[in-house]
Amino acid sequence: MSELSAQLSAFKNKIRSGPSVPVARRTVPQKPAPADNSNSVKRVADPYDEAAKRQRTTGPAGSRWSTQLHLAVEYIKEQNAPVPVPKLQSYLSFDITPTLLPLLKEVNRIKYNPNNNTLEYTSLHNINTPEALLEFLRTQPTFKGTPVKDLKDGWPGYLQAILDLEEEGKVIVLRTKKENMPRLVWANLGGIIGAIDEDFKERWGKIKLPHPDDMYQSLIDQSIKPTGADPSSLNKKPQQQEKKKKKTRKGKITNTHMKGKLKDYSQMV
Repeated sequence: MSELSAQLSAFKNKIRSGPSVPVARRTVPQKPAPADNSNSVKRVADPYDEAAKRQRTTGPAGSRWSTQLHLAVEYIKEQNAPVPVPKLQSYLSFDITPTLLPLLKEVNRIKYNPNNNTLEYTSLHNINTPEALLEFLRTQPTFKGTPVKDLKDGWPGYLQAILDLEEEGKVIVLRTKKENMPRLVWANLGGIIGAIDEDFKERWGKIKLPHPDDMYQSLIDQSIKPTGADPSSLNKKPQQQEKKKKKTRKGKITNTHMKGKLKDYSQMV
């Protein structure tokens, strides 16, 4: 759920929990009370009928105002410019000053200008022109790309702006596989996309390649098998095996309890 949807839901709950909008009630003349008659049946008021009657009189105001708030915010977003309050009132066909205007002022993305009496929707990055988008992309500290979904909020012309900048070679666009729609966008800080620098071409042309026969023999001399070479023609270097030195084993005396009683012949080994 987006931040705007969460705010609309909070306003809806706030209005529902608050008092209902009062509606003028008509004064009904009272009929004279009937004479006390033991044979007449007294009618007992049903509490459910009274609750239904009050519901029909007042009506649920919360759902109505939440709908009007949603319509107002969407209308302001589509204009992509400050909207005068009288213009919004003409679109909604009622005076918003005492009712809806205070709610719009509490929306974080809605900016109210009391001097001009206008309402303006501010997007996440506050970008609404191709020039502002290009400047924003060029000042990014990392090269991870900007999600297009963050640009479309509050900017109806985001897609055409990205396509125009891409055609001019000023941005690099990563698209989705299925819909082929822009998903990430970067500023093109290099040259023309797909072109090769002339200096690189010149340096590449100065590199001299060895003769194929010389390269073939050089690979064989390094014991590297060239493509299509006969394995028997490779000059393999003989591997020298190191001679293992024989280690003299020393006997371990286990019968220490006989020490001093037996004669030592170890010097004769």
